[in-house]
Amino acid sequence: QGPPTRLLVAAIDLGTTFSGYAFSFRHEYLSDRLRISTNLWPHNNGMSMKAPTSILLDPEGEVKAFGYEAIKTFGDLAEYNQHVDYFFFNKFKMNLYQQGGLSTDFKLHDISGKTMLAVDVFTKVIWYLKQHLINRVKSLDSRIQLAPEDVQWVVTVPAIWDDKAKFFMRKAAEKAGIEGRNLTLALEPEAASLYCRYIPTYRTDLQGNAQTFDIFRPNTKYMVVDLGGGTVDITVHSVLESGALEEVHQPTGGYWGGSTVDNEFCALLVCIFGTDVYQEFQEKFTADVIDLFQEFDLKKRTFEPGKDAPLSIKLPASLIELYKMRSGEDIQEVLKNKFDQEIKIKRDKLQISPQVFIRLFNKSISSIVNHIQSLLEKNTVSGVSVLLLVGGYAESHVVRDAIVSHFPNLQIIHPPESSSTVLKGAVLFGHDPKAIVARVCKYTYGIAMMVPYKEGVSDPSKKRVINGEEICDDVFDVHLRVGEQVSLSENRTGKQYNVQSGQTHSLLEVYASSVPNPKYVTENWCTRLGSLVLEVPPNTQANDKIVVLLYYSGTELGVSALNPRTKQETKTYFDFLG
Repeated sequence: QGPPTRLLVAAIDLGTTFSGYAFSFRHEYLSDRLRISTNLWPHNNGMSMKAPTSILLDPEGEVKAFGYEAIKTFGDLAEYNQHVDYFFFNKFKMNLYQQGGLSTDFKLHDISGKTMLAVDVFTKVIWYLKQHLINRVKSLDSRIQLAPEDVQWVVTVPAIWDDKAKFFMRKAAEKAGIEGRNLTLALEPEAASLYCRYIPTYRTDLQGNAQTFDIFRPNTKYMVVDLGGGTVDITVHSVLESGALEEVHQPTGGYWGGSTVDNEFCALLVCIFGTDVYQEFQEKFTADVIDLFQEFDLKKRTFEPGKDAPLSIKLPASLIELYKMRSGEDIQEVLKNKFDQEIKIKRDKLQISPQVFIRLFNKSISSIVNHIQSLLEKNTVSGVSVLLLVGGYAESHVVRDAIVSHFPNLQIIHPPESSSTVLKGAVLFGHDPKAIVARVCKYTYGIAMMVPYKEGVSDPSKKRVINGEEICDDVFDVHLRVGEQVSLSENRTGKQYNVQSGQTHSLLEVYASSVPNPKYVTENWCTRLGSLVLEVPPNTQANDKIVVLLYYSGTELGVSALNPRTKQETKTYFDFLG
């Protein structure tokens, strides 16, 4: 972690649907923690703190526009058919979740199917936001000089991401010009939790001052449910006597965010217009598709259950005309027979009954509610009396109402401007990275090693003979266990490994497992994360061993290594994407 004296903390929240940045100077943080600056991105309906995660690159791959501007520029280019050689990427973060074996050569497809290295697309978005932020800071004071060491950068990641995806995000940020030592990754629900500690509630004390939420009193446990566009990320925190937070259950969740509802709406459109017409519409009128889903996104967040009036969404003329041209039928007549008044089209408006609209949320809501329910039944989570709903998808009344009605015995808090809680909390985390003093391991971590073969104990299929000695291969040497609470202050001891003298580097293989006691790294529940590279100093002797320690110091897996004979710290680094 960077020294706490950094002049500026700058946070970038690259979300599935929306992204943005925030920053605060050290002196602002010390006088008022919530004095955090964000950018306001202009669009048709006003201004917002985050812009769509959409980026337009010119044919050479340089950034042409970002956010609302990227969508508008792409639409303008498409109108005159000049968009063909441009790259337009949106909602691409979802691809990192669905990609199992992430590697540096993993490619993303843009809206028309052209490919680019994923790490380059992420790098360009981070680079754009970083430059925008620096220019914004300089516009506050033309004389301000910011050296790289003056800024602590924070980039947010979902807590349920695995170490490969976190490593990928770190690499993209470094490629965007942020030096590794000036960068911290913040877990999204943790950041939100830190921010909510300081926001005032709707109650005031006798003097008329706003009180902060009493869920942050010592010895309380609460669940943070971060409802994003892609992921739903859940973590459980307990407040210590000192006011610091500790995690009491490892982060869990799934890919049940707002995009799930978009996919259901997409399926409904296919049902209305037919697969062929909708597919042709997607291919030929990409800008119209983006506009349609922008409007749907707004309706998704503002729709209030309990209203009888149908919900109205403007349809692009291109879709209605295409249907008529391909089928020869009038869509309004077809719908009368097919959907019995529940779905109608009047001129260019798609009118959906409230019942049908709410059904689009069912899949997402049942996954969220069932998951929260199963978590509440766990021992470590018992005593949770409050749910904190944050994230952009938490702005949807449908989702909030469903959670409130399913959990009548819990206090459910939905802070105002919930879509920016993660972004602002990431700034607070940058100023005080030790605010969360303990975390629970999400996986069992260890290193693959060989041990002497023991008859009757070792697996015969793992038997190897090396230099006349019987060896058992592929043993999972556990360093950290799933479900184990690890505190920042704890001193852990490492484990010894052989290194070959005469080499400049030695490789150890790092594995993660979902079970607490894996025996061999080849078991189904074990995954290879990648290599741990040790630099072997020239004065290493033939039978020297190196003590290696895998630790979780913050939000990422860390490593240290030492030669106990020479007391020399050995330089190490991970390679998780090779």
